[in-house]
Amino acid sequence: MLFRLPVRRFVQGSDKIETPSRPLGALQWVLSRPLYRFQTFDLSQVPAKNRTQALSLELTQWTPFAKSAYYIGWHDQRALVWGWDANKVDAAIMAQGLKPQRVRILPETLLQTPHIGGLCISRCHQGFEGQLWRQGQLDRSRWWPQLPSADEWLMFQRDAAIAPSEQQHQTPAPRVQQFLASPWLSQAGSSDDKSLQGERLGMAAGALALLAATLWYGTAWYKAEVSTSALKDQLPLVQSQVEPLTQARSQALDYLARANVLRALAPYPAQLTLMAKVAQALPKDKSFVKEWDFKPGQLKITVTSATDISTTTLISQLQQISVLRDVKALPGRDPKVVTFQMEVAGT
Repeated sequence: MLFRLPVRRFVQGSDKIETPSRPLGALQWVLSRPLYRFQTFDLSQVPAKNRTQALSLELTQWTPFAKSAYYIGWHDQRALVWGWDANKVDAAIMAQGLKPQRVRILPETLLQTPHIGGLCISRCHQGFEGQLWRQGQLDRSRWWPQLPSADEWLMFQRDAAIAPSEQQHQTPAPRVQQFLASPWLSQAGSSDDKSLQGERLGMAAGALALLAATLWYGTAWYKAEVSTSALKDQLPLVQSQVEPLTQARSQALDYLARANVLRALAPYPAQLTLMAKVAQALPKDKSFVKEWDFKPGQLKITVTSATDISTTTLISQLQQISVLRDVKALPGRDPKVVTFQMEVAGT
């Protein structure tokens, strides 16, 4: 028979924390939607053995907070990543008298029932989340404090590169649902999961001991003493095995700090690299960049084509370049020569 422990679920919102009523159970710390960001990374071009390392490099560029923590899950060769402010969340957990390393942190999106496919809006603990599901997995996500207007909903679809013929021009009714007992996507390579499993096993053993104590209290007490003694004997060995890992982690953090210092000296992508990405986004009709004006954090380009340029389509293509933000087409008289202005994100 499978023994499933109850869940003690804390829910952290923007301005308050909801605490569970039950005193026992596996600890879950659920983050409301405004507290985290979502991104996907397609690593299909990277060999399987190198994908974890490649994702780490991607995260150093994308990291949305000064110190970010992540929930990472994999779907085929694509990584789904939720990131939050580690300092803020850890401080809230400790304010409840808990240790962050013993609490499983879950973005609330992972506890919502997955959508079959396509577009939907989910009512969140706070606000609403627009979602695009492809091939059974979440592909795009955006949060609004109120139900999005028709224009906001249409902009979300354009940013997601949905074909105009498939776009929804009216905001759909939001899904209202209860939290699942566990996330719909497993966390990859998480040491937290292993510690939580150990914690659950320990709690299960404690619960069984309490049940057995009514009949065999003396025997249970004796077995507990024997187990405790054995664990104490093993503790020095475990500590000696963990020490090299601790030193390796410290060294890796030092290397990461040095890399961040070097990255800060040149926070923006190389011009040739950015030019290549912009060129790939241009229509395949002999369109070319006539003018290129880059300033820190800003880029202005003028695109020339033999035919009329579809600004909506080209904006959508440029928006898919990870470092470009807020792409706009500037007013002009010639539809074959259009100037675009955009922001360039630094590391």
